[in-house]
Amino acid sequence: MNVPVILALGAIIVFAVVMGVVMSREKDPQRRAAALTRTGAAVMAAFTVIGGIFIGGFAMQDPGGTTGTLITLAWVVPMLILAVSAWFWPAATAPLLLALASAFIAACVWLAFDPAALSAFLNDNGPLIAVSVLALAFPAAILGLKVTALAGWLLVGLGVLPLLITIIGRSGAVGSLIAASLVPLACGIAYLLSVRMARAGSTSGTIHPAAA
Repeated sequence: MNVPVILALGAIIVFAVVMGVVMSREKDPQRRAAALTRTGAAVMAAFTVIGGIFIGGFAMQDPGGTTGTLITLAWVVPMLILAVSAWFWPAATAPLLLALASAFIAACVWLAFDPAALSAFLNDNGPLIAVSVLALAFPAAILGLKVTALAGWLLVGLGVLPLLITIIGRSGAVGSLIAASLVPLACGIAYLLSVRMARAGSTSGTIHPAAA
């Protein structure tokens, strides 16, 4: 098991422990839902920082120098722009993220039918699929603080589909992709659970006064 996978599993364990403490102390469904969403976003943000450090470190080793810096900036800068946009303009950013994720998954499907081309591409460019998952998942997690349900499904799709397509198509190594997919998947599930909790709490709060 490689280091990125261990880090991803560690992040999920920390997330589970934190949520266990929150759930045991907080009884109100609305507050539980809010805590679940915030914790999922925080874990995704922390994992993105750690993953970015690893990816940037590898890029600075190979190819290194100015090229390594430019490669790192090529995905970090768009990711941060999307994250800022998701926070300030969620309504406009949501369809853009959906379009980018759909194009990315379509590219994964296309590459799955040509494993030789994918192998050559990854040899030339590194674990680009895993990096793309991370670069799209972080803005999606920020979007989830504003549009939780949509972001939850988007994160689940990013966590499952590229990995599943790669495994079925036998179109490349999956170690780095597993590491990049685990936390977005967990964050997406957390968002969807928080939406369900919030709806249950809202329904409960509506029914009880009427019954009284």
